[in-house]
Amino acid sequence: MRFFTLPMIALSLVMAASPILAEESEEVRKPPEDLMFGKGEGGYMDFMWGELEKIGAMDLYGVTSQLPQGYFSYKWDWGTIKASKRYNAKRQLGPVMEPIEFTEGDEKMISIDMGLEGHGGGHTFQFSYGITDPLDWYIEIPFTYMNVGFKPKIREIDDEGNKISPKYAQILGIDDPSAYNAGQFNTETLPMLGRPSVATDYKAKWMLGDINTGFSWNIYRTPRFSVALTPRVYLPTGHIPPSNRNILYGTGPELETGLGGWAVGATQGYDVRLFKYSWWIDVIASSEFTAAYALPQEREYPTNFPDLRTPEEKEMGAPTKGEMVDAASFPNLSHLDGKFDYFPGWSMSWTAQLGVHFGPLGLGAGYGIEYSQEPELNGDPDFIQMAQSLELLGASSVEMVQLAVSLGLLPFIPAEVSFQWKKVVDGYNAIVFDDFYQLTVKGYIPLFVLWD
Repeated sequence: MRFFTLPMIALSLVMAASPILAEESEEVRKPPEDLMFGKGEGGYMDFMWGELEKIGAMDLYGVTSQLPQGYFSYKWDWGTIKASKRYNAKRQLGPVMEPIEFTEGDEKMISIDMGLEGHGGGHTFQFSYGITDPLDWYIEIPFTYMNVGFKPKIREIDDEGNKISPKYAQILGIDDPSAYNAGQFNTETLPMLGRPSVATDYKAKWMLGDINTGFSWNIYRTPRFSVALTPRVYLPTGHIPPSNRNILYGTGPELETGLGGWAVGATQGYDVRLFKYSWWIDVIASSEFTAAYALPQEREYPTNFPDLRTPEEKEMGAPTKGEMVDAASFPNLSHLDGKFDYFPGWSMSWTAQLGVHFGPLGLGAGYGIEYSQEPELNGDPDFIQMAQSLELLGASSVEMVQLAVSLGLLPFIPAEVSFQWKKVVDGYNAIVFDDFYQLTVKGYIPLFVLWD
């Protein structure tokens, strides 16, 4: 694992201040220990206190504040999550993936709980530079790791203990409906129905997400109110699984870590200072609204939908086993080839938070809403119907609360450390994450001393 340690940050500032120290003559040069701890003029601590006084006069506060001109910042986020449940289209909590059920009238024919579960997290690296006092440039590089798996279970469908209807069992060649199990469903039944068997687990480390970069501009600032705008572009660098292994199409357990194409977006931020007392108490209310628009793209069709009919049956136009069971639910998709149109469209989010700062210690609480429209698919109608029936491609929204604490390490080390906890409280077609934690380390380097 590679990340920026706090001693490295301190060392970089000492090195950056070296041109100032070098201007002293040999006769007046202070001992190294005096220079390091600020006992002599031009020492590290003298430089730090001077910068703090200069930046303090700029009165930067809230989510809209920018880096001072000539400053470079780097930030490392580490987060962890666990998928536990999911809000369905009726805002009801249930399993991460809804059970697969087929009925005829009031009679239940089969019911399978796929037992989808997973946990993971990510590392995000962000680098920023203050072009002018109100204008920054940044780039953000996210990585994801995950462990996703299926633990399917077949549910009993009647009082006789059958796990598949005798009618289906006869069509699919199952001798004992009461002894039917999840392994048979995955390795035998799915291919008979024209669907690929799926891997039961997937592990991945350091999967690149969509890199985004842009400019953050503090449009307006007074001691009580501040506004900032951050336009950005998303690069198509995230991992999009091959269609033959993508969970969105029921062909495997792999998840996407990006949008799969180019996107643009912007964030509008607002800060209102509610109360300030001297340098050590500051109360700020903040709000941010973000919108992103993902451009249309093309994706490959899955090509691993089997057709187990014999050549004679195909020539005669006999139906597949899936069509005999339920032609609407199991259309023959073995002919798929080429590409279909995929359009992610709009996503939006809004957050409101209250921050209270006691000198270097900060406490915060927030509430947020995220929304994504249902992706539009244009292509083979049977394939689109199948993909939509899995209910993993619909419009989604999620509401969450957040608590945070931060600690500034200035003037000794130009860095700050923060910890956040988030909890999903409501949603629509959205996965609920538990153990939602995030640790952030952010450091600063005054690059301007290299050329001043």
